[in-house]
Amino acid sequence: MSTTETRVEITRLASLLGCSEDALEMLAEQPAGVLKELRDRLTDRLFDANRDILLGLARTTKIVPGAVAAKIATAAFPPQLAARVAGVMETDAAVSLASRVPVTFLADLAPKLDPRRVTSILHQLPPQLLVDAGELLGERGEYIAMADFVAVLPLEQIGRTLGVLSDEALIRTGQVIEDPARLAAILELITAERLPGIAETVGRLEAHDLVERARPHLSDDGRERLSEAFKAVFR
Repeated sequence: MSTTETRVEITRLASLLGCSEDALEMLAEQPAGVLKELRDRLTDRLFDANRDILLGLARTTKIVPGAVAAKIATAAFPPQLAARVAGVMETDAAVSLASRVPVTFLADLAPKLDPRRVTSILHQLPPQLLVDAGELLGERGEYIAMADFVAVLPLEQIGRTLGVLSDEALIRTGQVIEDPARLAAILELITAERLPGIAETVGRLEAHDLVERARPHLSDDGRERLSEAFKAVFR
């Protein structure tokens, strides 16, 4: 694995542990695959702890009217607990609840979610709700959370959200997307009108690694379209 892929994993692991990347410097020589396995195992431990209690909390959201459940969730569940409960809820119940709570609450708990556990929920949420939550996450700089959702959301939904993200938010998110092929697919969604601004911001942020990671996975059409905008990289 490349040092770039290892850097991405260290960034994501630091976010999960709530520590600085400098604190994980001793892991810099480890392969990205090893770090990903470590991150997945830590996430599983976090979400599987006290599962019976979480299931009990999830059941309480089904025995009261939806509006009441939404008020209870926003008033009594801190983001980390809400994210863990969401991971054990039935899809229909979770979608109903998510559609009733403020979008700010969804943005609060999104960075605490394990997308692997809520993929079916995300796929059934109203598209505009996902766009609104994505816009808030971009404004808050929650790039890792957005990168996690990119991994499981359909490209059509990602395309809707690109329009509400700033160039910097898009690039910062791209830098921590786990799968370079997915990153390439998203770069190919960027409109021709927006590409010059994206390229300028890539240069300003010294984020050329984003394009380098995606480059081997671009389609022929995508490579041709992006080569002019990123000619400093496509030499």
